[in-house]
Amino acid sequence: MNDPRGTAGPPPSDGAPGPLVQRGGGERPMSVLEAAGWTAAVTVAFVCLLRVLALLRPAPALDGAASSLRAEPQLDVIGSFACQAAAYLLGLLGVRRVHAPRAPVRELLGARRTHAAFYPLAVALGLALAGPVAALYEAIERRWPSGLSDARLVQAFVEASALDRVAFGLIFIALGPALEEAFFRGALARPMRWKHGAPLVIATTAALFAAAHGEWQKLLPIAIFGVALGVLRVASGSLLPPIVLHGTYNAIQCFALLTAGGAGPVDEVPAAGVALPETTSLPGWLVAASSACALVLTALACALGNRAEGAARAREEDLR
Repeated sequence: MNDPRGTAGPPPSDGAPGPLVQRGGGERPMSVLEAAGWTAAVTVAFVCLLRVLALLRPAPALDGAASSLRAEPQLDVIGSFACQAAAYLLGLLGVRRVHAPRAPVRELLGARRTHAAFYPLAVALGLALAGPVAALYEAIERRWPSGLSDARLVQAFVEASALDRVAFGLIFIALGPALEEAFFRGALARPMRWKHGAPLVIATTAALFAAAHGEWQKLLPIAIFGVALGVLRVASGSLLPPIVLHGTYNAIQCFALLTAGGAGPVDEVPAAGVALPETTSLPGWLVAASSACALVLTALACALGNRAEGAARAREEDLR
């Protein structure tokens, strides 16, 4: 098959930057600055859509003492996700138009088959990361309180109908992770890999993923989670294992929400767009064990990516 790029090859597998080339089919590599710009644009669009939603939502009819106690609007999980989906889809369309106008969306995002062992590994890594990420956030929150809690999200779960709870579960466990991974580990990561080595792409997408969540106390925990997602994305050559990892982690936090629902009345509000809550304190030994497991599983993902033929083929397609 003719390669319109000529003799220039993709970035080497050790992560060092490859030669800068003009790609065929109108494809244009993405710089770190461009990736930050796309993330900022999507985040601003999301915030603006949330503001529009707040203006369109009718104010709650409260009278007497109740108005002073519950003046804040009820959290609209489905409406907030609709705003996020609209903003991220616009971002995906923009990236495709500028960086890969002729590429099929599936190819741009890297939604392809890889070695089957990456999927159970992704589930195990999601379980292992829950402890250390939660513990790190709790430590930061104790030292520098944000003044925010997960109360309204918990309240939304408690007061929701059975159908709404199903919708919340789909958003938190399936739709939300797929949307965020499609943008950060798909639309941003693949065009960046045409220009930069794997370590820089992993670090950049993790940092932007954390920054997009807003609350600075969660920057480091979410960035660490983002690094694991990026390593799995590069090792597997596919977007699908990171989606499984992200969904598994969110499922644990969703269970924590349901558990917290029986804790009594709540009166604090989480910021829109922040990551799912880490509501349960874990013993130190469990956090240490989970951290060790996460490191071992990440190393296994790298080893599998280097040895498995299916992963090698997926990585080759990723760099075309």
